Amino acid sequence: MKKAKYLLREQRHDYMNLFQIIYGYLQLNNKNKVMEHIEKAITASANSSKCYCLSVFPMSLLLERKVKIGESKGIKIIVDVDSCVDNELRNISNEKIILERISYLFDFFISCTYKENEEAKLFVDIYEHINKIEFVFSGDIDARLLDLKCDNINYITKIDDGYEIIFCFNEVKDLLLDDTLCYVSNSY
Repeated sequence: MKKAKYLLREQRHDYMNLFQIIYGYLQLNNKNKVMEHIEKAITASANSSKCYCLSVFPMSLLLERKVKIGESKGIKIIVDVDSCVDNELRNISNEKIILERISYLFDFFISCTYKENEEAKLFVDIYEHINKIEFVFSGDIDARLLDLKCDNINYITKIDDGYEIIFCFNEVKDLLLDDTLCYVSNSY
């Protein structure tokens, strides 16, 4: 819950900064920069929305944070989520291990994403199933960097257009709104 609160504060701060930047460029009558920053905001907002399509809330928080880190390093990250899960919120027993591995993977692929003299792009396709989650990373991934750094990651599979990683969930529990800390009663 603390991480969610921090992330919401950070989002508000980022949007206020964005408005100040846009306001400054409007005063300078620099429409190209205004449009550039508006497009960045639209992409960031779309990525954020897609992160929260997942049913494991801590995973959504982690993904949004990692996307922001990548973008702060000049990498345009495009997230797409396809969830085959009906429930809005779920808890998985091996959540901590999976979150640690996902965190490491994002750091790893961000460090391997590079394009000389241009904004690098990293595409992250996520497929959520009842008992597993799949990540496919593609884009401007430097294969030489990947090969140098990949020695201690044995769960990455090279596929046609990227790299696939699958995490299997152990016990999965669907959460009801009453089970969450975020539940707000309508009775006030």
